[in-house]
Formats: sequence, structure tokens, C-alpha cells
Amino acid sequence: MPEKQRKELASISIYLNTGIVAGLITLGFISSSLLFGILLIFLK
Repeated sequence: MPEKQRKELASISIYLNTGIVAGLITLGFISSSLLFGILLIFLK
């Protein structure tokens, strides 16, 4: 495999991994916010 192609593949995989991690963090943040809101409503 040529060097340029390998570098492009590496940067694409890094980009995808970053997107997946960011998505997971966002999902976790949203779900914890929802759970916290539901708990507050029930505790009132």
C-alpha cells in the first residue's frame, strides 16, 4: 500500500473513532440529564 493511502486511512479511522466517542459522550449526557429530571419530578 502506498504511504499516502495509508496516512489517509489512518486519519479517516481516527476521525470515525472521535465521532463515535463524541456520540457516546453526548448520549450519556442526554440520558443522565433525562434520568435526573425524571428523578426530580418524582421526588417533588
